[in-house]
Amino acid sequence: MASMNVVPLIDILLVLLILFMVITPLGTKGLEALVPQIPSPGRAPVSAPDVVVVEVLNGGGLRINGEWVTWETTGPCLSDIFRLRGQKIAFVSGENSARFGD
Repeated sequence: MASMNVVPLIDILLVLLILFMVITPLGTKGLEALVPQIPSPGRAPVSAPDVVVVEVLNGGGLRINGEWVTWETTGPCLSDIFRLRGQKIAFVSGENSARFGD
């Protein structure tokens, strides 16, 4: 009666299993992201000239870095701000009661 020798097959499978277990943690590196932090209530907020914050308020109001703007002047205002900047990054903030479409 002939039977197959499965010992070499099990050895190969164990080596492959160990290889996959070693390689898998190396490939799970995510992207780094910078999230703006909320200033503590006791300190005044630090004014950073490189940060542009567009705030959408309830009722359709807009503020860019604390200055009130209208929907019509938003585009020209942002293009003036970003004209001389190397990094064109803006953060968008919205009130909890603001409509998502706004």
